[in-house]
Amino acid sequence: MITAEQLRSKVRQLVNELDDDAAVSLLDEDTKALDRHIDALMPDAVLLVQNNKGWGALNPKSALLVAVPTAENGEGTGYIPLPDDFVQLVSLRMEGWGRPCTRLYAANSNMALMQHDRYTRSGGVRPVCSEDVLPAGGRCLRYWWLPKGTQPVVRHFVYEARYDAAKGLSGTDEALHKAVAYYCAALLMGLFGRGDMASHFMNVAAALCANVEQTNKKQ
Repeated sequence: MITAEQLRSKVRQLVNELDDDAAVSLLDEDTKALDRHIDALMPDAVLLVQNNKGWGALNPKSALLVAVPTAENGEGTGYIPLPDDFVQLVSLRMEGWGRPCTRLYAANSNMALMQHDRYTRSGGVRPVCSEDVLPAGGRCLRYWWLPKGTQPVVRHFVYEARYDAAKGLSGTDEALHKAVAYYCAALLMGLFGRGDMASHFMNVAAALCANVEQTNKKQ
């Protein structure tokens, strides 16, 4: 886990290391104001990593205690309301499944549409999950399918959550935490009109998300 203050400190350090003159002028102007900018940009930086990483999980969170499945039509499908801070699925496993779902398909995707046909749908060996909207509003995860006679019981449900400064970032993946700091530094430099620095930080963050080794000594 890494705290909000640790993230702020890393962003300030990155800015200071790359361009001392520019960084000092920003830091000397008003450190508290700079921290407010960092805090405001951090959720976007976290989301950028979550949407662009090629591996790992950033800010994983368990929803096992709040995941309440609702069966539909008695044919082995149903839905689970998604938590308000849900970004994307890490892993869901239901009782009776041969393996977990690790991808959440869009409701209008070919894979999700195939589940409505008895001849093309998946089964408990290779289950499918898609995102949908409940009639009363709110997002839900729709699961396809449970073996006949199996009750809908969630064995585990892990997802990537939106950033909450009060809780920091969960998980132990230091590379992804570092990528967050670089993305935030890039957004910060873009805010101050420093396109050259913003581009550099963006490139390093993208490489970290792709698990590419960096040779930059100031990383």
